[in-house]
Amino acid sequence: MGLDELLALAEDAAKKANAAIMQNYDKFDIFVKADRSPLTNADLAANDVIMRTLEPSGIAICSEERVLDSKQRMSEERFWLIDPLDGTKEFIARNGEFCVCIALIEHGRPILAAIGVPVSGDVYSSNGDGVYKNGVLLARPASAPQIFMHGRHSKSEKYPQFAQKFGMQLVRKGSAIKFCILAEGGASAYARFSDCSLWDIAAGDFLLHQSGGAVVDLKIMKAPLYNGKSLINNHYLAVGASAVKLLPKMLEFAKNF
Repeated sequence: MGLDELLALAEDAAKKANAAIMQNYDKFDIFVKADRSPLTNADLAANDVIMRTLEPSGIAICSEERVLDSKQRMSEERFWLIDPLDGTKEFIARNGEFCVCIALIEHGRPILAAIGVPVSGDVYSSNGDGVYKNGVLLARPASAPQIFMHGRHSKSEKYPQFAQKFGMQLVRKGSAIKFCILAEGGASAYARFSDCSLWDIAAGDFLLHQSGGAVVDLKIMKAPLYNGKSLINNHYLAVGASAVKLLPKMLEFAKNF
């Protein structure tokens, strides 16, 4: 399959997962996984429909709910990396800040991605040359509100310090929807100074880069890689297109953390 066909599969999987999640929105059971994180019927339903939809590609799939072992992730030239429901806590809280993340990884970096937003039904996608929202090409943001985003549940004092340093309003927002907001020009920057998993950011990373923004791994000071031994990302900084000019100063300040 070519990239256009693979992107069509990813978009279809995101749309079906959006629908599966919303079918479980009003009534669901909550389970607790081994790592003490919550799991619902919606996570499982979305995972099942994504796996079935992507299977015809013949490409290995690494999902939060069905993880590929490290040897396979490191040896596969290509594999799908998916989070069927990113923001399960937000889903449980019914605040709308949850999404579906699908990325195709090649030699450690994403080469296409789709993010579905179940509450709105929107799908953001790209396989290069820009980002599409429901099939319509988004313009690269020339400007954006001076907003610095961080996770809904983060408690670190580093985020207020960062926002104050760069004169930005601090806003909490759940899930990888933050990357979509940056790609559309709805905020300027987002950082994560705590652990998260590979599938949480791979799709958003690609969409943001294709919109003219950037994501930088704060340990290696380069774009993140997704085929390493660990399932945990290093801490990172993400900026929208209009804030790329501030990236060097932001990275220098982030070294303090």
